[in-house]
Amino acid sequence: MTQIEEIANGVYARIVEGLTNSGIIVGPSGIMVIDSLRVPSHARALIDDVKRISDKPIKYLIDTHSHWDHSWGNEEFNDSVIIGHDNCFKEMNDGEWNEKWLNTIVSANDPWSEEAKTVNITPPNLTFRDEMKIFFDDREIVFKYFGKAHTSGDIFIHLPKENILFTGDVVQNKGIPFFGDSYPRDWLETSKKIINVKPYMFVAGHGKIGNYTDMIDAKIFVDELINDCINIKHENNIDIDQITKIYKQKYSGWRKIEAIESTIQDVIGRL
Repeated sequence: MTQIEEIANGVYARIVEGLTNSGIIVGPSGIMVIDSLRVPSHARALIDDVKRISDKPIKYLIDTHSHWDHSWGNEEFNDSVIIGHDNCFKEMNDGEWNEKWLNTIVSANDPWSEEAKTVNITPPNLTFRDEMKIFFDDREIVFKYFGKAHTSGDIFIHLPKENILFTGDVVQNKGIPFFGDSYPRDWLETSKKIINVKPYMFVAGHGKIGNYTDMIDAKIFVDELINDCINIKHENNIDIDQITKIYKQKYSGWRKIEAIESTIQDVIGRL
């Protein structure tokens, strides 16, 4: 189910249950879209929703990070400036990275698996290193890079006036992020910087819209998980099954908590 919510004047969150969210920012002369979704057909559905909001041109597309489910719809935005981090550009140009993800997607035999075979992976054409600020008509938008976390090139889109933050997959509202490509030790430091933004509201790449309290809860979870995994890696007598059981009880109701055992293995593998 797709739900589009206007969270501030001209700012929309497109929330898709079970799949990938996106953002839509409408200005007087054009539109900015955050994340193009997983395959071109999903991107076209997103563009159709944008057109129902406004017939203005899509001037900018933002890649929060390189993962396929956020960026493999980029090819549908031919006339837009595509903004991402330097590392996002590098990852999307990495043939081995792309082949790994394609094999994973095709072998999953999902409804989009066949379409993924023909995707024209289209990296950002405007990148930055630490921070970039633009004035999108009369609205200030700040793109921030706080360090490696979920990937090496996660960025955050901050609207200072509204104090809204688009967080990609690094911060989720009661959801378990994917750690398979992560940098766990860096993530601990990156989380500290994100918290300092203190947004009134955040829109994650998956799941529901959150507030600052939800963001703190997400940080507590990530910190606890990574530190537990560090201990597991260096201590031979820790019972992983018992830790898994504790997490399932403590974070009952969180999205993807049922996969916490494989998540723990992912974190350990990336330490």
